[in-house]
Amino acid sequence: MAQISDSFETDTSANYTVVDDSNGASGDGVFDGTIAFAYDYVAAGIPLAPRSLPGDVGGLRMTVNDTEEGEEGATTTEEDHITAFNNLSIAGSYRIDVDMYMGVNLGASGTTEFAHVGVAGSSTDFLSIFTPTTDNGYYVSITGEGGSGSDYRTSAPGNAAIPSGDPVYLNPTNTTNSATEPYLSLYPNTEVPGSPTNIWTTLTITVADTVTYFLDGTPIIQVPNTGSSDGLVGLGYTDPFDSVGPNFVIYDNLTVTAIPEPTAAFLALAGMAALAGRRR
Repeated sequence: MAQISDSFETDTSANYTVVDDSNGASGDGVFDGTIAFAYDYVAAGIPLAPRSLPGDVGGLRMTVNDTEEGEEGATTTEEDHITAFNNLSIAGSYRIDVDMYMGVNLGASGTTEFAHVGVAGSSTDFLSIFTPTTDNGYYVSITGEGGSGSDYRTSAPGNAAIPSGDPVYLNPTNTTNSATEPYLSLYPNTEVPGSPTNIWTTLTITVADTVTYFLDGTPIIQVPNTGSSDGLVGLGYTDPFDSVGPNFVIYDNLTVTAIPEPTAAFLALAGMAALAGRRR
């Protein structure tokens, strides 16, 4: 299996296919955002990512809806989407890890952006659970400031926007809302408790008999692997509304590694045990 390791210390854009509203199958032909590889986030005042080496400074930064409709020179429409797909197709049992920093200006209006991270995707379309919803592999959608009742949503082939209340959400009420456990315990001291607001968090996805999502080691979502888990890893950012604000996401330290089959089975069982424990 091909493996990926990208610290974004250099411009690795040649290894990715970037899909946004201007070229995605669900796009409207206009993209009003930015993407920057090897972005020096330390110089911008953001602390080092948790899995970075001393001296590292680079990350992958994305913005959407940079200008407001009606402003001079504005090109934005009602929504904006972007996803960078790594060009290596991944198959078998594997895990991905990526550090993620969601920068949110809580004093600005319209903080409605979502980060999307997924596996088994195709570079024909961006990742988006909201307006439009795209059926593009397995991915998770996370808001940085708890401004939606669907702060942690997931998508799977054939079920592109799994709603709150579904048992794939590993908490006692199967909710997607950040103002509940385990999110409040994960992020008790952020500016918006329950959300990764202006901090680094590490997202892990394991692909075996199930596709399981972890935040800082805590499982939050687990969906069955329907056998269509081969494809591309995608890192994205979306604003499904016409809001505008100086918000962004930064990704760092993307790794994809193979999981030996016995370990894959163990991870699937461990995820089921975690779910049973939460329900008790």
